[in-house]
Amino acid sequence: MVQTNRWRAFGAEALSSRPSATGLFNSSRAVGLALFAAAALCPLFLSEFKVGLIGLGLTYGLFAVGLDLAWGRTGIISIGQAVFFGLGTYGVAIALVHHGSSLLGGAVGIGLAAVLGTFTAAVGLRRVTNPSTMAVLTLAITLLAEKIARDWWSVTGGSSGLYVPPLTSTYSYYYICFAASIGLVGMIWLAVLNRPLGNRLTAIRLNDRRAEHLGIPIFRERLVAFALSAVVSAIAGCLSAPWMSSVSPDRVGIVLSTQVLVWVAVGGKATLLGPFVGAVAATYGQDVLASAMGDSYLLLLGVLFILSVLLVPNGIAGLFLSGPQLADTTPAAKAPAGPRGEHGGDALAAEKIVKRFAGNTAVDGADLRVKASEIVCLIGPNGAGKTTLLNILSGAIDCDTGSVMLRGERIDSSPPHRRVAAGLARTFQIPSLFPGLTVAEHLILARQEAGMVVPLPDAYARLEHENAGRRVEMLSLSDRRSLEIAMALCSRPVVLLLDEPAAGLARHEADALAQTLRTLRDQVGCAIVCVEHDMEIVRNLADRVVCLHHGKVISEGTMAEVAANPDVRRAYLGLA
Repeated sequence: MVQTNRWRAFGAEALSSRPSATGLFNSSRAVGLALFAAAALCPLFLSEFKVGLIGLGLTYGLFAVGLDLAWGRTGIISIGQAVFFGLGTYGVAIALVHHGSSLLGGAVGIGLAAVLGTFTAAVGLRRVTNPSTMAVLTLAITLLAEKIARDWWSVTGGSSGLYVPPLTSTYSYYYICFAASIGLVGMIWLAVLNRPLGNRLTAIRLNDRRAEHLGIPIFRERLVAFALSAVVSAIAGCLSAPWMSSVSPDRVGIVLSTQVLVWVAVGGKATLLGPFVGAVAATYGQDVLASAMGDSYLLLLGVLFILSVLLVPNGIAGLFLSGPQLADTTPAAKAPAGPRGEHGGDALAAEKIVKRFAGNTAVDGADLRVKASEIVCLIGPNGAGKTTLLNILSGAIDCDTGSVMLRGERIDSSPPHRRVAAGLARTFQIPSLFPGLTVAEHLILARQEAGMVVPLPDAYARLEHENAGRRVEMLSLSDRRSLEIAMALCSRPVVLLLDEPAAGLARHEADALAQTLRTLRDQVGCAIVCVEHDMEIVRNLADRVVCLHHGKVISEGTMAEVAANPDVRRAYLGLA
């Protein structure tokens, strides 16, 4: 798509930020254009004071867009977003107090916000941390920043803050903020939301585990999103400083950090205009209510917020959303049918794998070798370590000792997304998909990460053709499992790991699945490692069977050979 067409699309899709929608006019486009026109024309009809309120609301809206990049788009909860906003406001205010360049002061504030945002994300978003770490970390940072702003009198002015000279022309500066907001949001839409990065952020927010096993480097993309969020918030702070008579410690404090969360929630997460709607409505409405009701307006604001969350859970902008949630980033490159290439050794080899949980040994020195294009079924009683071994192979968890080799290359220290790139794909016992996305959007993501379009086997191509526009919640269990396999096949895997693919299926569906998987192996040429409890499926599917018990391999061979093994009969079949 050429640049001019992208700018036209941006204007049409501003409300929902979704790359396309049906029809020439729809509710999202109409509302977006109406709000754009109202913001552009309001200085012609409103007093200077009210224009100033809306101008401040616009800069607050840009601040909310920054938070939305982290929270609404990526699912990162930031309770201290005001720190980055405050760095921008203080940068401009300090420069003005010392008769320096406000542009230079703002640039320093933005630079500090970028560094702090990157550092915060690097610490709080590591794989070893839990989802609440970022919330606690950002809360601690904003409390610390407010304390520094109050105590560092010589630079920040302490509790009294820094005086900001009044604007020479409210109307002129309003249009500067209006143009800057439109330009920055347009850049975000063109460079982030309408690009593969935007799709990845949506995938991470909806299902980070599936995103990682699709080949998305979730730590890197989260770090980029949060750093960008900090920069946008700091730019908003720079623009907002001239609207304020003084810049005080509350500009970096917990109250403003909480307010911006409310603006995004009320306006609508994961939308472009939602944060502006929430921020402008709150800023303008707060002044109107305060004038009419005095201090009691705070009670009414609280009631209105609760009602909006209960009645409009997706925010005001969510009432008008339409169109797909992802940009169509399907690559133009076509991949040839068949496997990635020949390799003389094993497709997959795991040796002496050991994994312990709190002193309990789940996998105890297990070995597994899989030849190219071979189908191996892992069987064993519950608790035998089958899924744990599969998780170790795919990188979902790390082994304590042992090695994993894929086509002769060691991968046991590689994160899941690198294993996908190397040729290892997997599915889960409960289909792991992206709620709210259509079948077509799932395959857009898979092909985007693969960097090419791989011809799918007939059964999966038919699923795509017949259900492209259906959301995954509307699919049957059998079709959801098939979609997950289709996504895995988009990366042209050398080895496909399946965790109980027949679980929950009716007998005829399970039998059909076994036949489909054998046909898939013949057409695609990948090896398959399948954890399965249904012995009839194992009998119809496996070239070789490996039986685990207490984390150890106790038998392997054909189904008949394993079933005849006395150890298997005692451990698995319960026979003497």
